[in-house]
Formats: sequence, structure tokens, C-alpha cells
Amino acid sequence: MVNRKKIFFRFFSAIILCMIFCSCCENKTNEKSVTVIPLTQTDTIARTSITFILGKDDNTRNPYYALANQYYRLSETEKTEIVIDSLISLTEVRNYLAVHRPVNKRPWGLINLVTHGNEFVDLSVYVSPTGSRVSEESLQKAIDDSVFLPLDSLTIDDKTLFNLHGCAVGNNTRLLNLLGVAFGGGPTPALVKASRMFEYYAYLSPNKNPQSIRHYYARVWYGYYKVDSLPDEQILTAQLKNKYPNDSVDWVQALRRQYPSDPSQVYHMNLHIPVVWEDFYESKNEMPDLRTKAKQDKWVDDKTEFLALLSKTAIPREYFRIKFYTLTYSRDSGIIYSGKVKGMAGIICIIKPEVKAVDVQGIKHLPYIPADNDNQFFSYSVTRQNESNGLMRILPL
Repeated sequence: MVNRKKIFFRFFSAIILCMIFCSCCENKTNEKSVTVIPLTQTDTIARTSITFILGKDDNTRNPYYALANQYYRLSETEKTEIVIDSLISLTEVRNYLAVHRPVNKRPWGLINLVTHGNEFVDLSVYVSPTGSRVSEESLQKAIDDSVFLPLDSLTIDDKTLFNLHGCAVGNNTRLLNLLGVAFGGGPTPALVKASRMFEYYAYLSPNKNPQSIRHYYARVWYGYYKVDSLPDEQILTAQLKNKYPNDSVDWVQALRRQYPSDPSQVYHMNLHIPVVWEDFYESKNEMPDLRTKAKQDKWVDDKTEFLALLSKTAIPREYFRIKFYTLTYSRDSGIIYSGKVKGMAGIICIIKPEVKAVDVQGIKHLPYIPADNDNQFFSYSVTRQNESNGLMRILPL
């Protein structure tokens, strides 16, 4: 009887061991089909960085894109693994990021977007290759029309940073928020950073050695003038003194210097700020009669949407030259008529580079490097706190 119990116990134990062994084998087989990286390990894997140079230089005296192109290839501190200089639109950037994912299978890390731009209206880069320049309105329309589709969380995530390099575009926080929504990346928008200052790149060495290119931030002051007349030095000096009474800047010297001989000098740059409105009509008879100056002035006074665009620039209305155009477009349904109104204002930007107060190892005029959280220099697309990793995130608009 005892022997039978021992035999039964051994037999039952063997069955249990066999079942456990088979179960383990099955789990191991399943694990081979899924690669699982522990969460703690993901934070130690290096992310791939990339820079997009989104334009070409029109003026050889202002080689903004060319210098940035070399800088992000050669800089010891800000060099990225990849530099792309053949794209002209943000949808192309979006598609490149989605198709050419990093080889380490991790989402992108730092994504630099280098473009001309201004804090008043728009960026020089286009929404799509055949679309409009990037502004709040054009980008919002691209999002609403699904022209710009968000990236998935395998391409970008909450550790991905879009760093937009332009002239003081960080002061347009709504545009930063829209860029975050446009690029997306999972349930929350992408994180976008931009400078409140002007940004530019300059040689430190007189022989223009590419290794000597540095990245500068600069403070800026604005004066206004009409684009159809040359800005008068005395009038602009008085305007700047009246507008910025507490700032100790040599306005006359800045107005006379357009191309500094070293990165520490105060100088100026001229910009033309456009504001465009367009109405469409099915027939020419539907178009308003705007052939006289009085009728054009009345149209502007009554067009609240156009006035809102002018107001958004913070440029006084008297500095805008406003012109009216009649255009036609061919469509499958026939001819479409357009009444286009374009306002243009002249801005003179007084630029003072931020350089280190003392020379470093005998090198003069090295750029001042602000901290990432210095809100005098930078702004982020932020509205709420993500408690899991401390990053500030924005809500969809």
C-alpha cells in the first residue's frame, strides 16, 4: 500500500513538473517574437539628432543658411548627426522624420529647424512645397484639412525636442503651440522651443575658417518706416529714443552700421513685413469696385479681418503701404476671380549681440550661452505639467 502511494506521488509530481516546463517553454517561444526594452533602459539609449536647413541665402552679405549649414555639421557643442538642406516645407520635414527613423529604433531626439522668420507674421519656410508660408492661419488650416498629419509616438515622443531657429519667433507662442499640435507625437503635442532673441551665425576668425563659426543670440529693438521711401536717420533716431527711453544704445551708430566687422558690434537689419488678404468670387461682377483711393480706404476700414491681421503685427497702421490686385485662377469648374490686398511695412531692427563679458583663452567676442530655462531668451510650447518626466507639455488647441 505504501509503495502504491509513493508511485502515485512520484507520477503526479512528474506531471506537474512537465506542465511547468512546457509552460516556461511556451513563454520563451512567445518572448522571441517581441523585443521588450525595460523602461529604465530606454532613458540610457542615445537619441539621434538632426538639423533641417530650410532655405537658401538671397544675399551673400547675409549668409544665414550657409553658415548654419556648416555650424551644425562642425560645431563641437551643437553638431547633429544628420544635416538636411534640400527641403523647403514642414510637410517634407514631417515625412522625412516618419520615413527615415533612427537606426537604433528609438524616437528622434533633437530636431533643429533653421529658417528665416519674424515674430510678427510668419516663417520663411512653407507649409507644403506648393502651399503658403508658415503662419498661424496657414498652419491651422493645414491641421484642420489634414494636410499636416501628426507623427506617431514611435517617431517622436515626450523626450523629442523641436528647436526652431529664427529671428525672435519665440515671442509668437501661439505659433509654437500650433507647431506642437501639427507634429503631434502620441496623445500630447510635440515640444517646441524657440528663441525670443534674434539668432545668427558668424565667423570668429578673419580668414573665415568654418571651424570658427559660432551661434549668437542678440537683443533687438524696432523702428518703423514706409517701404516706398528711404528711412530718414533723424526721424528713426527720434522714434527709437522715444520708444526705448531707458535703453543705452548708440542709435545713430547702429543705423549707420549694416555689416559689423566683429560679432560684438551693434548694427541694423531691414525687414519688410507683409500682411495679405484675398477674397474669391465666381464672377467678375461680384467683385467690389476698388478703383479709387477713397473706396480702397473704406474697404480697409470695413474689413475687420484684415484690420485684425494688421493689428497682430503691432506695427502702427500708418507705416503700411496697402495695394490692391485683381487676379484670376483657372479651376476645373472654370475661372475664379480674386481680390487680393497686400499691406507691406518696413522695419529697421537694431541688433546687439550677446557676447561673453571677458575673453576666453585670448579669444574675443565669444557668444554668451544662456541656460535652456532662461525665459528671457527662450520660450516653449507649454500649458501643463507632465508629472511623469517633468516636461512641460501643451494641450491641443
